[in-house]
Amino acid sequence: MALANVSVSRFSLTVDAADTIRAVLDSGNMAWGRRLQDALIFATTELAAYAVAPYVPVGPEDIRPGVLDRDDMSDVAGQSVGEVLRKLASSGHLSIQTVWSETSGQAYLSDGRTVTAVHVLRPFALVGVRYGFSREANARVLQYGYVHADRWEITDRTYIVPAGWYVMGEVGDYSLSLVGVSGIAADDNAHPDDVAEHLTSWVSEIDGFGASHCGAGCDTCGGRWLAESGSWHFAPDDGADDGWDFDDADDFDERNTIACPSCGTGRVGFLIF
Repeated sequence: MALANVSVSRFSLTVDAADTIRAVLDSGNMAWGRRLQDALIFATTELAAYAVAPYVPVGPEDIRPGVLDRDDMSDVAGQSVGEVLRKLASSGHLSIQTVWSETSGQAYLSDGRTVTAVHVLRPFALVGVRYGFSREANARVLQYGYVHADRWEITDRTYIVPAGWYVMGEVGDYSLSLVGVSGIAADDNAHPDDVAEHLTSWVSEIDGFGASHCGAGCDTCGGRWLAESGSWHFAPDDGADDGWDFDDADDFDERNTIACPSCGTGRVGFLIF
């Protein structure tokens, strides 16, 4: 019979992409990755988020508009996690390497998925800042941005993100949503390309991550079929006939099974792996 996490309907033959990402994250150290995850989310919710060295005090004068052209304080706020990561990479705090990326159509996934290796090169914390504008200042902000703000305050400061390697998982075909971050063991002196290659092999072998094959089996006639790489054409194991297409499937039920296209009386369940 079908596994509970396989979604089977007239227009769906998938597993939840986020669940496959969680299998990767669970194989790492999620507690270690929590600080980076929180920092990335923080930077997407603040209008300004400055990356600073650990334990460095930041006061009102440090965030005064017009004085923040400093190498030791980079604004890394962004509308997406990817934008935040790119800014942190540009400021020299980390490097990023794509480990895995595929769309939902390339496998049996509810959404596309992306796994990224993040190497934090030096520890940092983020300081959130809110700027305000009087009527006079507000007239200039559209042209010059925060430089003419005449009110400002620190909203919050994140915990320190330790140096080291992390793996980050996101889902989505067009716009990515963060699932989570885990810490991983890797050589800090290794070349990033070598680490990414190793992680690609590691990720592909994690139980629960695979979604490129779909097996089908009938509980009555014993027929077995296989489809691969997102295809909806199921070929028989024994090669006795041409198989069948999921588009032609009939009689879907709440158990995520269909009527057997071979014997007509049995139920066919699915396994994605």
